Amino acid sequence: FIVMDFYIKKGATLPLLKMQVVKDGRSDYKSFMEDLETSTIYVSMKNVDDGLIKIASASADIVPLILPEGSDPEYYVYFKFTSRDTDEVGRYEGQFLVQNDDGDLILPIRDRLFINIQDSFVEKNECC
Repeated sequence: FIVMDFYIKKGATLPLLKMQVVKDGRSDYKSFMEDLETSTIYVSMKNVDDGLIKIASASADIVPLILPEGSDPEYYVYFKFTSRDTDEVGRYEGQFLVQNDDGDLILPIRDRLFINIQDSFVEKNECC
């Protein structure tokens, strides 16, 4: 399998965590991709060291990529962290859950997604 690493600073809300929804060998891929627009998407994240869940089924979103007419549709799932989501430095395994009438799909399909929260070298000043 392939490991995908995403990096964000402690307490940060950007960049967005995003992942392309790729073909998984389904014969009904085009229909599935069209159904994505009416799907419910969740993101979860657990600490790889202690197994504790940091994010449990938080709402995520999907956006289509604008392509030339006649092209197969492409979609990206994405999640915007809150500062609470990133308040603990560590390595986390993440996944997106796509739910629709056809069932559930867990992304990434063949890969593993790791979210790395790193210490920021800039100190935030407490104010007011």
